[in-house]
Formats: sequence, C-alpha cells, structure tokens
Amino acid sequence: MRSWKLCMDVLWCAVTLTAFPGAQQEQEFLSIWPRKPVVEFGGSIVLNCSASCKNIVLETSLNNVPAGDGPTWRAFSLTSIRSWEPKPLCFATCQNTTVQEAAITVYRAPERVVLDPLPEVEVGKEYNVTCRVFNVAPIRNLTVTLYKGKKRLYVETFEDHRNPEAGNVVVTSKSITAQQNDHGEEVSCHTALDLRPEGPLFEKGSNNLSGVLGGRRRGTWKPSGLSLDLNISLALCVISDPPEQVVMELQKSSTGHSWHYNLKCHIVRVAPLSKLTVTFFKEAERLHSQKLWNYTRPERANVTVTHPITLRPWDHGKVATCHVTLDFSPHKKPFTAASHKVQLRTAESSTAIIVAASSIAMLSLLLVYYLVWRRFGRALQLTSSSKAWGKQNWLSPPLYTSLNLGSQVVR
Repeated sequence: MRSWKLCMDVLWCAVTLTAFPGAQQEQEFLSIWPRKPVVEFGGSIVLNCSASCKNIVLETSLNNVPAGDGPTWRAFSLTSIRSWEPKPLCFATCQNTTVQEAAITVYRAPERVVLDPLPEVEVGKEYNVTCRVFNVAPIRNLTVTLYKGKKRLYVETFEDHRNPEAGNVVVTSKSITAQQNDHGEEVSCHTALDLRPEGPLFEKGSNNLSGVLGGRRRGTWKPSGLSLDLNISLALCVISDPPEQVVMELQKSSTGHSWHYNLKCHIVRVAPLSKLTVTFFKEAERLHSQKLWNYTRPERANVTVTHPITLRPWDHGKVATCHVTLDFSPHKKPFTAASHKVQLRTAESSTAIIVAASSIAMLSLLLVYYLVWRRFGRALQLTSSSKAWGKQNWLSPPLYTSLNLGSQVVR
C-alpha cells in the first residue's frame, strides 16, 4: 500500500514539473516600450527592450544608436525617422528566442487648410463648399468639419484609409441652399488629426469667411479676392471684394464761394465697407483720412467720400489723388488702390495766372522803356536841339548893320 502511494506521489511530481517548467527554471520574458509610439516625420524616439537575460538586439532599417543598457535591458535611439510605417523588432535569446514588435505611427500635421472660392450663386439656388487639406498623415486619423457660423454643415472621417503616407484630402459638402438671411454668416473648415491616447491632437482650420454667404437684393452674390496664410499652426483664409474702380473728381462747392471746392472719391463695388479707409493727397501732402467702420453691410456696395478743400493760386497745376485701403491685419496684408490723378486747374486759378502774366508783361515793357531812355534819351535830346537851332538860323534873314561913314555906307 505504501509502495503504491509512493509511486503515485512520484508520478504527480513528474506531471507537475512537466506542466509547469517555471518550477524548474525562471520564466523567460521580453517587453518593448513604448509598444505604440507616435513620432513626427523626420523626428526621433527611444525604444527600451527588457528581457530575462542580457542577450538583447534590435532589428530595424532605421538609423539607431545605443542609448543605455542594464543587466536585463537595452535602450536604442531611433533618429531621423523618414519611413511612414516602421516596425522595429526586439529580440532576446535566453533559453529560447523571443520577439516583440513596436508599431510606430509617423504623423505630419496639415500643412495648409484651404477653402475654395465660392461660385456665383443666386438666392434659393444650391451650392457646395469645398475644403482642401494639404500634406497630412496619417489620413485615417483625420476628421474634416465644415461650418456655417456655428452650425455644422458636414463631417467626414477616413478610418478606412490604409495608406500611411502623407497626402492631400479634398472634402466637399452636400448641397447647401443660399438664403437671403445668410448675409454676414461665416463659412469655415476645421481639421483634427487625433493621435490620442498615444500621441497629441492637432487642430487646424481655415479662418472664418465673413460675409460670403447669402444674396444681394438683386438675388446674386459672388465672393472674390481669396488669400491664404500658410502658417503651420493656423491657415487663414480671408475673403474680400477689392474695389472694381476708384474715381477721383474735383467739384465746385455748393457754397458758391471762390476757391472753395470738393474732392470726391467714388469707390465702386467694394466689400466689406467696415474695413475700408479712404485717404486724400495733394501731391505728397496728406489732406484727410476717413475710416468707414460704421458701415456693417457685408455685401459689395458703392460709396463716395467727400473732402472740402480751399485752393490757392499756387495750387494751379498740382495733382490730387484718392487712396483706398482694405485692412485685414493681422490675418493678411492690406489691399491698396489709388485713383487717377486730378489736376487742380480751376477758373479762379486760370484767371489769376492770366492777370499775373499780363501784369508781369506790362512791368517788363515799362522797365525796358525806362532802360532804353536812360541809355539813349539824352543823346537823342541834344541831337534834336542842335538840329532845331540850325534850322532856325537858316530860315531867319541876315542881320545888317548900316553905318553912315560920310558918303560911304558900310555893311
């Protein structure tokens, strides 16, 4: 009986040792950290391989250098990562060979976010909003959202996109109907590259396009003058309508007073007026500047700015100009335009010039006459006097003196 029990104990120990090898030796392990690292394209990371022994190696096509080690771990620095889906392998050779893989996500934040210019649309007609995202990766982590004001128009995600390389994305909204009360609404495109929880969240968008939606009273609208800010942190897309024409006019003042005139600057089809500044110049002299901040209408409109001016005779022939500026700072550079040059020639100045020229001519003749008389006047006077005396002697009868000398007459 005891022999049978002893045999059973030995058999149980054998089965136990066979089923649990860790009871005979220390259990082998291998780990790599971080398992799912996130790194920017061209950037660097450090991988740490830990095992139950020191025989650890890293296999990868990436540039790598040792970054430290210990009894059961080794660290490797991977530099200038320019592969879009690298998968480095960590090997440990102890009693057996084990392998662990690191799945690296390489990203590139959107370089630009651009809203396409909207076509000409009539009120009540449908149109589409198109947003373009340039040079972004991985696209599968990207979300593009189109807004009208605070209202979300359209959202598109790309979970099924498998290519890890950077590329361009075009998102077009569903048909939107232009309404009359859409004036002043804003259209924007927002992108989010979500790499959480292992990585960051990158949000990037176009700037709101003020006053680009809705129709005029005529029933049409057309945005123009699109420009882009290509900063990495934010791509600004500000839309405006530069003036089609800037015309300068010199007009007689309604007061009827001499020399009083008005300089009128006519700006044709410009928007928005609230960003407009009008400046008058006489030659290089700045006469007046006016900002139209109180105008809140977003659509294109015509506007005339008047500046009264009192001219002087010496202003005749000078030129006046009108300069307009659409200021969108700090989002983009201001737009500037100038009118044609208007010469300051008036009836008063022309008359003054004629009078002045006549006076100068008369004074010049008098001066010439005076100088000639001074130079030749006396000689002419003496010559005239001499000739007059000779003529008088020739005409007068000779004088005879008679003397009676006895009987002889002496003459």
